[in-house]
Amino acid sequence: MFIRSIVHFIAMVMLLHLFLPGFVGADSLCMDKRIIGQESWVYIEELNLEYLARVDTGATSTSIHATDFIISDGTDNPQENIGKIINFLTLSTAGEYKSLEAEIAKVQTVFTARGSEKRYMVWLTVTANGISKKILVNLRDRSRMKYKLLMGRDWLAQDFLVDVDMPVEGMEAEEGEEE
Repeated sequence: MFIRSIVHFIAMVMLLHLFLPGFVGADSLCMDKRIIGQESWVYIEELNLEYLARVDTGATSTSIHATDFIISDGTDNPQENIGKIINFLTLSTAGEYKSLEAEIAKVQTVFTARGSEKRYMVWLTVTANGISKKILVNLRDRSRMKYKLLMGRDWLAQDFLVDVDMPVEGMEAEEGEEE
């Protein structure tokens, strides 16, 4: 009877490993990830600027403050501008303005509370907490928003877990202010 129970137990454990690998090894999947808070200091290599960014697991993609678009040989149809050079102006958290020229890699349709809008996307190298990734970032006028950079799931994926209680290093918490 005892041996039968042991064999039954071993069979159950083997079935769990076979059918629920994520469940059995969930701890090992998280061990390689870094913890990031809902705000983080982020460096954009192409701009040589640092931003206090909002980390947003509800956002599919990363978005940076951009205004004053000039597209060389641009048309009114955003899709026709893919592959063309866009020049835009951005503003860092410290109030430093910079312009950047980049190739339009994609046009993204973003759905907001006010409806949908098309945004140009460019490749930028984004670094925080020792992780650097070159990702597509959409360009949006974020002048009315506290955060000039919003970090989406495209940047968080594979490397980060978000702890909403984690304070931002070197910053005092501001009560009641949100995105």
